[in-house]
Amino acid sequence: MNIGILIPELGGGGAERVASILGDYYTERGDKVYYFIADMNVKQDYPVKGEIINTNIKSCMSGEFYDWQRMLKLCLSSLKIRKLKTQYKIDVSISFMEEFNYLNVLSKGKEKVITRICTILSSREDLKGVLYKKVFVHFFYSNADKVVVMSQYALKDMVYHYRIPVTKIVKIPNPANCLTAQECNKAWNFGINTILCIGRLEPVKQQERIIRAFSYVRKRKCDAKLIILGKGTKLHYLKKICEKLKIEDSVIFIGFTDNVLYYLEHARVFVMASKAEGFPNSMIEAMSCGVPVITTDSPGACGEIVGKPSNIDNINSVMLCKYGILIPNMPNEKLKIDSQLTEQEVALGEAILKVLMEEQVYENYRKQSFKRAGMMSMDKVMKKWNQVIGI
Repeated sequence: MNIGILIPELGGGGAERVASILGDYYTERGDKVYYFIADMNVKQDYPVKGEIINTNIKSCMSGEFYDWQRMLKLCLSSLKIRKLKTQYKIDVSISFMEEFNYLNVLSKGKEKVITRICTILSSREDLKGVLYKKVFVHFFYSNADKVVVMSQYALKDMVYHYRIPVTKIVKIPNPANCLTAQECNKAWNFGINTILCIGRLEPVKQQERIIRAFSYVRKRKCDAKLIILGKGTKLHYLKKICEKLKIEDSVIFIGFTDNVLYYLEHARVFVMASKAEGFPNSMIEAMSCGVPVITTDSPGACGEIVGKPSNIDNINSVMLCKYGILIPNMPNEKLKIDSQLTEQEVALGEAILKVLMEEQVYENYRKQSFKRAGMMSMDKVMKKWNQVIGI
């Protein structure tokens, strides 16, 4: 079988990681896998076993284009994708991210078209333009053969907000993929009370909220360290916050690393505070290493992963769920660096301290993390993908 994977690039992100996992799985299985990517100038952080094809497509989603220009550019790019699908005799095309999902649908021929939703579209106020309007989202995804979402929240979002037929939607979580250990001879110098945050340094991830909550933790646990893995546009801003709070010596920015396992093996707790999360790979990877998880109750899969009761909509305080700790979502307001901590940031700080200082809580969530990750094993997740693809 010839499988095309359409994705803008293979830089360090959750969607990119899943694309590499899927491609490697089917390549090892004996299928031909081709990655149709937009820009070869972006550093490809994830090595893949399939063949990378540079489409030379430039994104039409940026603010520099008028709506009619976006539509025209999208149509012209779809012709290029259609030609490539024909050239490589693609049987199944799997796409990631909205622009390439749309291209996948517009270029549809005889192949099976599978689009994968990587976020909660209705909650992403930063995603603007005509191509994110309800009528266009409905049109494109309704014309795919299958729409893959990662959580029940995302499924309801696509049905309720965009009227996608529920018969077209399939829920497949990200796999708790076994991380590969890289040889690392350096000693661990961050102590035993390490808080780990993994994700792109972009506004949607809200690492600044975690840093502010950490300043609360440091007042009670002076040996605590916050390690942040990831790269992005907000690095300078985040470092400025650390300096303002006088905790720059206790917050370590590692950047992108292919040895995430090294940090997970030493972490006491994993923390996430995103505005919205389709399905955070890093959270499942942390659980697969037995690291207790604390997350905000943001739109998406986070609450579902840690076991938030289905009969509860919004939470107002720290909730000890079955598989992890949930705190209220952060307020959606512009943050002043020197402003007083919000109730939600204090709640995050208290939750972190609970895991750092209470051994029984730590051990319980360590065991539950292993258990939860086991429910999303590679075998179980790929069995669902095989069913969607038709293998």
